[in-house]
Amino acid sequence: MMKNIPIYFLVIYCMIGQGVCSPPEKAKESKKNAVFQYSTLSALLEGVYDGELTIGELKKQGNFGIGTFNALDGELILADRDCYRVCSDGKVIKINDAEKTPFAAVCTFSLDTVIQINNPINLRELENRIDSAIKKTNLIFAYKITGSFDTVVTRSVPKQEKPYKRLIEAYKQQGVFTYLHQEGMLFGYKFPAYLKDVNMDAWHLHFLSSDKHTGGHLLNCTLIKGEVAVAFIRNYTLQIPDNSHFNQTILTNKKSELLKIEGEGK
Repeated sequence: MMKNIPIYFLVIYCMIGQGVCSPPEKAKESKKNAVFQYSTLSALLEGVYDGELTIGELKKQGNFGIGTFNALDGELILADRDCYRVCSDGKVIKINDAEKTPFAAVCTFSLDTVIQINNPINLRELENRIDSAIKKTNLIFAYKITGSFDTVVTRSVPKQEKPYKRLIEAYKQQGVFTYLHQEGMLFGYKFPAYLKDVNMDAWHLHFLSSDKHTGGHLLNCTLIKGEVAVAFIRNYTLQIPDNSHFNQTILTNKKSELLKIEGEGK
C-alpha cells in the first residue's frame, strides 16, 4: 500500500522508525539534560587562561553553570541566565555578555531527583550522603544545593598577568573567605572518572548567597538544613578553544596538583 510514496519519504520514515531522527519533543528534552563545556580542565591546569567564548554565547547553551573568566579573573557562576564574578577580594559582581571565559560548564538544569537534608552536615558528609543515595556512577551530575549554612569557606584567585603561571602556582595567591550564617545555593557538577582529563572526577561546587553579596569556589561548609536537586546528564558537548596557547600546550592532568588546589592534599 506504500508503493506510490516517493522514495525520499520512505527514507525519512525509516530513519524516524529506527530512532535516527527524533521528534521535536525528544530533541527539546535532550537539550535540558546536556552539559556544554568550553575547553578542558587539563588546559586550565597548564595555564591556558584565555578563550574566545563570550558570556553571551555561553548563556545560549544553558542557564546554570560554573567556570572562570579570561586571565583567571575570579570565579564564574551562571544562575538563571545571570552571570556573576566572585573577585579575589570576595566581592560579587554581575557580568555583562561581552566578557569571555577560558573554561566553563553549563546546562539547562532539568530536575531528576531531590534529596532532603534535615540535620547539620559538613561537606564531606554531604558528598557521601548524596553519593550513597545515587548509585549511577558513570553519569555526569549537576547539583543545586539550596539551604541554610552555618559556615561557608570559599576562595577566588586574582587576575593573572602574562606570561601565565600554571594553576598550581596561580592558586598560591588566592583569597580565602569564611562566612557565617548564610542563606544561599551551591552550584556544580561531578564528572565520572573516565572524563577526568576534561573535567573534575570529583565534586566541583561554587557558592552564591541569596543576597548575591558573597560567593566563590567552595572549599568547605556546614549545611544546617537544605535541599539537594540533582540532574542526571547523559549528553555532553565539548568545544575546543581556537588559539595558539591551547593548540601548542602539552595537556596533562596531574591529579596530585589538582588535590592540592582543591584543598584535599594539604
